[in-house]
Amino acid sequence: MAVISQVERALFRILQTDGDVSSIVSTRVAPLALDQEQTLPAIMYEIGSSRPYSTLSGASDIISVDFDIYCMADDYASATDLAERVRQALSGRRGNQVIPDGDGIASVEVLGCTHTNDRTDYASPINGGRVGVFIRQLSFLFSYRSNETDYPG
Repeated sequence: MAVISQVERALFRILQTDGDVSSIVSTRVAPLALDQEQTLPAIMYEIGSSRPYSTLSGASDIISVDFDIYCMADDYASATDLAERVRQALSGRRGNQVIPDGDGIASVEVLGCTHTNDRTDYASPINGGRVGVFIRQLSFLFSYRSNETDYPG
C-alpha cells in the first residue's frame, strides 16, 4: 500500500477542487506519469526535494517542498491557459487545507506557496502521429507546518 504524504494530498486536493483548474482537467491530475491514452488537457505533478527548517534547538515542524507541475494539452494555447490557472490557484496560497485522512480528515497548514520558475516543452508523438503534447512546466516552493505523522522523529 502506498503512503502519500499529507503535503502531496493537500496539493492534489487544491488542484482538483479549484474551480478554474477543475473546469479544464476535471479529475485528470496524477503524480509522476500519465497514461499515454489519457484525455488531454491533464496535469502531472512531481514532488522534488523536501527539507525541514531548522532552529537553534533542532528541526522545527515547518517543512519546505519543491515541486513541479506539468500542464499538458494538445495545443500550445490550451497548455498555457491551464498553466496560468494553476499558477493563480497556487501562487500565494496560505491557510489550512483540509484533506481526507483514512476514515477522518486532517489539515495541512500551508504557510506559503511561491511560483519559482516556468518553462515550455513539447513531447513529440510516439505513434507516428502528427501532433505531440504541449507542456508548460511550473515550479513551486511550498512551505507548510507538519504534524507528527509526516516524518519520523
